[in-house]
Amino acid sequence: MNKVNILLKDRALVRWSMLILLASMMFFAYMFVDVLSPLKSMLETTRGWTSENFGTVTGSEYFLNVFALFLIFAGIILDKMGVRFTAILSALVMLAGAAIKYYALTDAFIGSGLETWLNSWWVSLPASAKLASLGFMIFGCGVEMAGVTVSKGIVKWFKGKELALAMGVEMAIARLGVFAVFRISPRIAESTANVSTPVLLCMILLIIGLLAFTVYFFFDRTWKNKWASRAKNRKKNSRSATWENSSQARLFCLFQAYAYCIILPFSRSRNLPPICLNAACRSLPQTLVIFFHGFP
Repeated sequence: MNKVNILLKDRALVRWSMLILLASMMFFAYMFVDVLSPLKSMLETTRGWTSENFGTVTGSEYFLNVFALFLIFAGIILDKMGVRFTAILSALVMLAGAAIKYYALTDAFIGSGLETWLNSWWVSLPASAKLASLGFMIFGCGVEMAGVTVSKGIVKWFKGKELALAMGVEMAIARLGVFAVFRISPRIAESTANVSTPVLLCMILLIIGLLAFTVYFFFDRTWKNKWASRAKNRKKNSRSATWENSSQARLFCLFQAYAYCIILPFSRSRNLPPICLNAACRSLPQTLVIFFHGFP
């Protein structure tokens, strides 16, 4: 076994560089996810959206992943095609959805034939909100696919190393995107007096993320054949271990679903006063509503 081949993956600089390339796209993707969250009042005045319309658009991100089972298909694609192909594909899907959402919020869309047609049905939802929802649905497929792909890519490079630390660092970098966009988006929109400008900025950042995935693609492919295969671990009590791991996985999935159900509905309504949130969630105690109102 070639010693050089073994040491390549073990080099900290190499594997942490791969992490930065993967995490940068998630940082930009999380920025796009919440780019409109601080702009609700501006959307109401410039595009005629209501709170219900705003909720429809923000909730559309998960529609295809949940009801069309796209996230399951994304996992199948990842298993069949590998990390490199799926990373590029997810970035392209995100960009396609982002472009549609951006166009829906531009002045060029106003008065177009597409707007006239979209206004001819489901009249309670403005045409811009319909098209933005479609774009956000497509973007949601890409971002969830990217999330799974990045996780597998990190395992690929950090298995047997600082795997848990790498996962934590990647998630922290991604969540910083939410923090950044909540501060940047309102300032850009106010300075340009255009709600579509922050969306354009985030779309440009997604293009930079695509370039990062492309660099990862060529680097990972170049060095693929130079990795040494690790010795296979012995199977010990495989049946009981499999059952134990599957039980833990089910419990973890339930915990994740519970946490997301609690936090996500409030994360994009932070600009609403507590009384509005209470009206939308009358079953929740007032103290709980005020508590979640403080989350970014």
